[in-house]
Amino acid sequence: MNITIITIPEREQRYRTVGDWVVDRNGDITIRVCECGDERYAFLLAAHEFVEAFLCKRAGVTTEQVDRYDLGHQDDDDPGLNPDAPYHRQHMISFAVEILLASALGVDWTEYNDALNAAWERIPEKPSEEVGSGSPAVP
Repeated sequence: MNITIITIPEREQRYRTVGDWVVDRNGDITIRVCECGDERYAFLLAAHEFVEAFLCKRAGVTTEQVDRYDLGHQDDDDPGLNPDAPYHRQHMISFAVEILLASALGVDWTEYNDALNAAWERIPEKPSEEVGSGSPAVP
């Protein structure tokens, strides 16, 4: 398994999200997180996405299932918090890991969330038909 993590400008996200992952047909994981002005924030986002992607992969939750759910819930602040999300359990575990790492790094949780919300606001909304599944292009 290969794991690729990249930090990207908001406009390059596949859809309106600050962190995104794709597991390709070879089982490789690509993670794309928005640049939020603090390397600790990018690390926390990437850690969350990696844990979630790996747990989903092991549980048989596919990229396509997560994308379909997220795209159907773009108005939600965080679709993974919804108990009916196919990746809810994996998301909640990832969220706990993210909180622990933030504490270890001395990150103020409110400031972190404010930065994520600001980045999210800068991401253009994309119609579902524009969102490709599968491996995103990696520079």
